[in-house]
Amino acid sequence: MKLDISVLESLVERARRRSAAFADTRAVWSEGTGIQCQDGRADKVGRGSSFSACVRVLLDGAWGFASTDAPDRRRLEGCLDSAIEQARASRGRVRETGVVAEIPPARGESLASVEIDPRGVSLEEKLRRAAAYEKAARDRHGQTLVNTIVSYNDSWRREVVVNSRGTRVVTEQIRSHISAMMVARSAETRQSGREHRAALAGFELLDRTPPEELSIRAADRAVALLSARRAPAGVFPVVFHPTIAGLLTHEAVGHNAEADLVFSGMSILEGRLGSRVASEHVTIVDDATIPGANGSYAYDSEGTPSARRVLVEKGVLKKFLHSLETAARLGATPEGSARADGAHSLPIVRMSNTFIAPGESSLEELLAPIGTGVFLSGGQWGYVFCERGQFVCNAAEGWMIRNGKLAEHLRDVSVSGMTLKALEDIDGVSREFELSMPGTCGKSGQGAPIAAGGPYVRVKELVVGGQEKS
Repeated sequence: MKLDISVLESLVERARRRSAAFADTRAVWSEGTGIQCQDGRADKVGRGSSFSACVRVLLDGAWGFASTDAPDRRRLEGCLDSAIEQARASRGRVRETGVVAEIPPARGESLASVEIDPRGVSLEEKLRRAAAYEKAARDRHGQTLVNTIVSYNDSWRREVVVNSRGTRVVTEQIRSHISAMMVARSAETRQSGREHRAALAGFELLDRTPPEELSIRAADRAVALLSARRAPAGVFPVVFHPTIAGLLTHEAVGHNAEADLVFSGMSILEGRLGSRVASEHVTIVDDATIPGANGSYAYDSEGTPSARRVLVEKGVLKKFLHSLETAARLGATPEGSARADGAHSLPIVRMSNTFIAPGESSLEELLAPIGTGVFLSGGQWGYVFCERGQFVCNAAEGWMIRNGKLAEHLRDVSVSGMTLKALEDIDGVSREFELSMPGTCGKSGQGAPIAAGGPYVRVKELVVGGQEKS
């Protein structure tokens, strides 16, 4: 599906001649493969491609937006007509006049660079490799595993952005993802183990990920959890593995730092720039420039170059994540945080690779002073209520901490708390660091590839959700 960039440039020029204060056009091409092997069979196999393009205009303080799935000049000109009609119909009715930050135009091209382009690997080979992961786990644990799932996905995406300020950028990316979910059963319980890897990488990701680090590790965890004790309920000192630290950072801090939520009054960080929001041990970074990381990109969906953004520095809130519009509203500089999952969607403020920066302690030093506490590992899911400043993080597993040492293995463990209180109660951060939580973040009906992680982190006390006494 071909569409010359000159067509997008002509649309922007036509919008300018029709009195648009700002206009941008975007075209997105994508293709990918998805495979799922379950219980010894190929459960799902798919391959697809798509195209979408859009026009956005700001006219008399009102926005208009329209999109199409046809790489056709006339259809795109129709999108421009529709976007202008929407803006004219909306002017005078908008609560907040649309604004766009003034930044220098960006011009550049960032092409995908991988060792093995998955588009050149046969579907048969992809299926064979996914099935091999699943078989390795079943061979290790036999009938103790009652459900085994291995999923593989790859994607190629090309995004072109042109705007009326002179921006003209092309971003191409290839991502690969492999995951395993294993369920083990005993007479009394079922437990699951999960592992996944995702990166800006090609099929070489599978070569770098042996079964021992994916499906076998997930199966080992599921089986070990069958004999783990239920987590205690109560308030404890807590130490987070980097996966949980990443989950906490993403859910409790990252979303609150998204400036669209700040501007709309839905963030507990509103009005707190320059104020202390965490202990001095805490520096939080959102960095879209890390080579190969799942959440990295060269330009966002508004054509703004990506950046390393220090959100919290030694406990002090330094900045928010911005789009062109939120930056203009809040008097900030855009640093490339507006992303869309296709041209049918508007760019919205999103995280990239978000983490707590490493500190100076070792894990042993973090554990040493704790008499009775809980160590959590394997971030699975989280939830944040931004307006109330509440969060919940669910862990794959945990261990009791007794007299500074890891003791009984725990299952069914989660923690919850008030975001700012938890950040203030962080009193230790390790020098060991992992960016080990790649995934897809959902917001406003859109998904964006991200990664999270951090060091080991000690919190003075948190509510642990469990079912037994300590």
